[in-house]
Formats: sequence, structure tokens, C-alpha cells
Amino acid sequence: MDGRRFKKWLVFGSLVAASAGCKSGDKYPNNILPQGGSPSAIATPNTKVPTQSVELTPTTPRKKGPLSPEFEVAMAETRLQVAMTEPPPPNRDEILDTVRAGYQRALKQNPKHKEALLGIARMYARLGDKDRAAEAYDKYLKHYPKDAEAVHEVAMKKAQWKDWAGAVAMCEAALKMDPENRSFRKTLGFCQARAGQWDAALATLSKVMPEAQARHNLAGLLDHMGQADASRQQLQLALQADPTYAPAKDFLTELTDPQTNPIQQASFTQPK
Repeated sequence: MDGRRFKKWLVFGSLVAASAGCKSGDKYPNNILPQGGSPSAIATPNTKVPTQSVELTPTTPRKKGPLSPEFEVAMAETRLQVAMTEPPPPNRDEILDTVRAGYQRALKQNPKHKEALLGIARMYARLGDKDRAAEAYDKYLKHYPKDAEAVHEVAMKKAQWKDWAGAVAMCEAALKMDPENRSFRKTLGFCQARAGQWDAALATLSKVMPEAQARHNLAGLLDHMGQADASRQQLQLALQADPTYAPAKDFLTELTDPQTNPIQQASFTQPK
């Protein structure tokens, strides 16, 4: 797809998902797709990392006996932040082993510890180990099946992995638990569109935004996927729904006559 296709229309952001989203301009709507879950803070690329191996054991004296699950989880999350910085520390694999071991010690004391179960699932997801991440998320949801936020988080991960059918199913499950949640519904609309369920996606998005805006977002996604004709059709329908909706009018002008506007490229990434 040529450069002009990546305009500042901003579909679904982030995502998805994610990670992450189109670069923004004033004349296009803000990203509509929220980030899923509440993963531990991720160190920024500018974080300075020691050039020597990172100390893995506490240096202050403590009482004899096992550490509490809460302390084990806190230490694991801190070490995971260090392991995931760029450039990575020289003993990254060793740190990751201590992270995994910390979560496992917490779960040995309390097999239903929420933060430990989610922590290890998120660790595997960040490492790109989809199978272990999915298994760990499943284990968490067996213990806490009514945690709608966690279900939505799994939907976001499946979208990141391009398992669109699985993401749709998880979004629908989350909405059954929290039918009024707008973030869940926006994620569902995005995933339905990527799964090829365009009519369902329009119906879903139209419940949380005007029809013109919903069609404009679908048009942007279609354009990203290389379906320029379908994108223009959605923009025309958006203007039928609301002739004053400027973002759709501007985007249609750019698609029809790219010489009327300077080419401005923007990145597009899936939800995280």
C-alpha cells in the first residue's frame, strides 16, 4: 500500500489494541481502542541499564522463613522491569529465571494468589511465549471466571496475536459480565472488523459513537488493509449519515484526490 494510504485518520489506536497506534492529528478522532488489563509498568527505552550483572538477592537481613506471596510478587515485577529494559542487562536470562521462580514460590504458598497468577501470564505474554501465556491466563480465569477486566485483557492479547475469532469471543464474554463497558465494546468492534464481520462491527461501534464516526473508523481500517474502494464507500455512507462530519469528508478527499493534501505517513500497530 503506498504512502498516502497511511493518513492521520487514526483507527482504533493503541490497540491492541495494543501495543501503539496511528500518529495523531487534530482533524481526526482520537484513538478509540483502550489498552487492556493493568500490566506492570514497562520501562522506557531511555531507561539506563547497568553494564554489570544486576544483584538478584536482597542485601538486608530478614527473618527466617518463606517470604510472603505479596513480597515475592513485588520482587518478581521489579526484576521483570529490569529484564525487559533496552539494552538488556547481561544476565537477562538469569533475571527472568528469578522472576518465574518468584511467582512460582508465591503460588506454592497460595495457589489462588491473583497477582501471581496474572503476573506469570503477563510475563510470558511480554516474552512472546503465546502458548504458556494462554495457559497461564486460562489458569487464572478458572479461579476467577468473573473478572471481566482480565477477560478483556485476554481479548487484547489474542488481538495482538491476530487471533481475531478468539478475541471476539473473549470480548463478548467480558461484555456479558459488564454490558455497559464502553471500552469492551470498542475492542469488540475492532476485533469483529478484523475478523471480517463488518456489519456486526458497525452495529457494535454505533452503540458507543455516532454512525458517521463508526463508519469513518471502519473506513480507516479498510484503507489500512488495502481495500480502498470499500474504504471510500464507508466514507460516503458516513457523510450520508452526517454531511457535516469533517473527518470523513477530509479523508474521502484525500483518497479521491491525494494531490489536495500533502502526504503524511503514520504508523499503524495492532492492539496490545
